[in-house]
Amino acid sequence: MEKKFIFFPGKISVVFRKGPRGYLRQDPSDAAKLLKDNPSLQDKSAPLKEDTVKQNALTVVRQRGGDVSDRTEVLGEYILQFGKYKGKSFRWLLENDVGYTVYLLKHREKEEAAGVCTTEGHKKASLLSFVDYARSFEEIISLLRFQSEKPTSQAASEDDQLVGFGTRAKSTWQEVWQNRADGYAAFIMRAKCFPGS
Repeated sequence: MEKKFIFFPGKISVVFRKGPRGYLRQDPSDAAKLLKDNPSLQDKSAPLKEDTVKQNALTVVRQRGGDVSDRTEVLGEYILQFGKYKGKSFRWLLENDVGYTVYLLKHREKEEAAGVCTTEGHKKASLLSFVDYARSFEEIISLLRFQSEKPTSQAASEDDQLVGFGTRAKSTWQEVWQNRADGYAAFIMRAKCFPGS
């Protein structure tokens, strides 16, 4: 029996931003920073029902010639109904702010462990759908696994020590270096230190 392959010319895959060593970048993209820094650009409309979001996503996938039977592809076109990126697609969020994605996943894991959920209604449905979507990517699962395996005890090296000041006070020096595209590492390298400061 010959297997038939169906070609979907409009299929779109997630393109993760990666650093020079191939690791996922967790800092927000310029497009994400623009939304984060400009609340006036954020979508303030009422959240849509899950059924409406699904139908809209199916329409988008059909119109571009995508595979409507591919659940992950359809979820990628779901529109967020909560938070600072409300109005953006699930795929857009993965491509533009993996750090926020990880925050949402960890927050949801804590809620699941405690048996509670702080969001309600359409926002909750959107959050749960996004968590399901994000967990379907091995890159995200690997990142979560890596972060959970990091030692939480006393810092083993200077790389693991917290910066302790400025806008990145709660970041480790290693995180600052890994996310150097945001310019903070260059700023630190140019700073002059005085004895006793």
